[in-house]
Amino acid sequence: MNQRYASGAILTDGQTPPAPNADMQLYYQPTTFPGARLPHVWLYDRQGGKHSSLDLTGKGRFTLLTGIGGEGWIAAAEQVAAELGLPIHCVKIGPRCAYEDHMGDWARAREVTDAGCVLVRPDHHVAWRSPTASTDPRAELTRALRAVLGR
Repeated sequence: MNQRYASGAILTDGQTPPAPNADMQLYYQPTTFPGARLPHVWLYDRQGGKHSSLDLTGKGRFTLLTGIGGEGWIAAAEQVAAELGLPIHCVKIGPRCAYEDHMGDWARAREVTDAGCVLVRPDHHVAWRSPTASTDPRAELTRALRAVLGR
C-alpha cells in the first residue's frame, strides 16, 4: 500500500511528490506520481464488462493511459514503439472510448487532464506522466522512455 520509490527507471521532471493526507501506514492514498504503483479503479468496456485499471496494464509491456483528448499521445506511442522496438499498449479512457469511467474514479485518481497521459511500466508502477497535451508528444514520450530504459 502506498508503495513509491525513486530510481532511474522513473522520470519525474522535477515534480513534487504529493504530500500524505493521512498516516500512509494506515490509509491508502492513490496517486499516479512517477514511482507509485498505479491505482486500482474499475473501468467499463463498451459491452458493460468491468475491468480493473491494473488488468489493463502490465503483461510484459508498457501501457500509455490517456483520455478523450489524448489522440496525439496514442499516435506518438505507436511511432515510438516502432522506433524503439518496444510494445506500448495504449488505453483511451472516457466517454465513447474503449473504456469508460462511469463513477469518476479514474478522473479523481489520474492526476492528469483528459489530454494528458500516464505511462505505466510492465510492473504496474508509473514510469512517467504528462499532465496535459503536448506540442510534441513524440519527442516527450521518446525522451521519457529513453530515460526510463537507460538508453
